[in-house]
Amino acid sequence: MNEKILRHDRHCRLCGGSKIAIIMHLNDTPLEDQFVSPQDINITQPVYPLDVALCEDCGYVYLPYIVSPEASYSDYVYVSGLTVGLRNHYDMYAKNIINDFEISKNSLVVDLGSNDGSMLASFKRLDMAILGVEPASNIATIANKAGLTTINDFFTNEVASNILTMYGPASVVTANYMYANIDDVIQFTKNAAKTLSPDGIFVVQTGYHPEQMKIKMFDYIYHEHFSYFTVEVLKELFSNCGMQLIHAQKTSPKGGSIRIIGQLKNGSRTIDPSVQTLINEEYDQGMRDINTYKKFSSDVDESKKILIKLLTDLKSSGKKIVGFGASHSTTTLMYHFELAPFFDYLIDDNEVKQGRYSPGHHLPVYSSSKLSEDHPDCVVVLAWQHAESILKNHKENHPLIQWILPLPDCQMI
Repeated sequence: MNEKILRHDRHCRLCGGSKIAIIMHLNDTPLEDQFVSPQDINITQPVYPLDVALCEDCGYVYLPYIVSPEASYSDYVYVSGLTVGLRNHYDMYAKNIINDFEISKNSLVVDLGSNDGSMLASFKRLDMAILGVEPASNIATIANKAGLTTINDFFTNEVASNILTMYGPASVVTANYMYANIDDVIQFTKNAAKTLSPDGIFVVQTGYHPEQMKIKMFDYIYHEHFSYFTVEVLKELFSNCGMQLIHAQKTSPKGGSIRIIGQLKNGSRTIDPSVQTLINEEYDQGMRDINTYKKFSSDVDESKKILIKLLTDLKSSGKKIVGFGASHSTTTLMYHFELAPFFDYLIDDNEVKQGRYSPGHHLPVYSSSKLSEDHPDCVVVLAWQHAESILKNHKENHPLIQWILPLPDCQMI
């Protein structure tokens, strides 16, 4: 094992506990978003273990095998602005934060892991001063060219100090769908607390597995997502980093998400009942119980068997099958369900992915115009969380194609 690339943590990264249970074992997978260019298709991409662990002492769910963030972000191609519906979501998100917490105009908003600046743009439209921090240089360049000031770096203690010196304290610090991607989440959270003004708030939006598990959404698990948080764990984490959790709510993106708000300890805002309400729900749902996760894993494996049988029957009858979707989650889905042998190629509406080849299997990725040229018999909607918009955009133009949804329940349309 190359320790520079892959690290195996045998203790809980939050509490240091050693009572660790492996609650799900997924097939080894390459870095899920490293779609390669044509000149690199003969290069063998390494695969890494993808296990999920539960700390029985504190309830933290995480990946015990950590792939270096530098390896993940060396050739990063995810651009948040291209995600279906995300701009409208961010506009509403920014408006709610400003209105609900009475943030004055021209206050500083710092977005961590700001990607192409989509979240920053929403705050800028509401007359906020904005600043992003983004480690992927190619993506940070896109943001800066769009006039969305972005520091190209990881959010280290030094970067937090520099922000305070150059821009002053922040009224709002946001971390959108990147908090799970942080290796040392304790230091990161302390850095966030450091940048806040006395009445500032830290807003985290991240995937929420208690909701995702209800729809068998296991493909949100991939190497960039080191952590899978419950409100209970987040409350304790914030407390250990000089903050208190004051609000929590479920949100709809990514199959089920959570948005939580923190302030510095002894801050002026009262703690909303929503925090304890969601913690109680988590206990009722068994989020501290190993058997809950074992059943989830078993349900996912049963879905795999059903889909494999369907595709085997279709392939043996001479049907041409392609996959629709080329993202992090579709890589996890293809590897764990072992789907690559069934597909001739992949389709994706994201221009960034078109002309590239999928991680590991190196299936070519085409635009949806390929469906009209090639007339495949079946399309498996790998991006099944977006099935409604995909079918709305493409089903009517291709009435002879059989569309297959692999999850939550396998069905043909």
